[in-house]
Amino acid sequence: MWSANPRDIALVFLSLEALVMLIIPLALISGLAYGIYRLRALVREYLRLAFSYLEQAREAVERVSHAIAEPFIRVRSTLRMIQVLFQNVAWFT
Repeated sequence: MWSANPRDIALVFLSLEALVMLIIPLALISGLAYGIYRLRALVREYLRLAFSYLEQAREAVERVSHAIAEPFIRVRSTLRMIQVLFQNVAWFT
């Protein structure tokens, strides 16, 4: 009773092609998710280590920037104090 005409056979082959094209990205994504799941504990340990090194680097940058900026701030504040002192002296005379 059932007769397969070429149109039905072509439709089946086109469906198989679409199925294969969808399975490959799905397999890649699922493999990546499984790998991330398995490496999660190891990644946490290395992230803690990386964050501790980054915190040490941030503190070092902060120390260096304070050491560089401090003389400029001191000179600017001294000049401003002298300027305000002269303005106050000029105000009273």
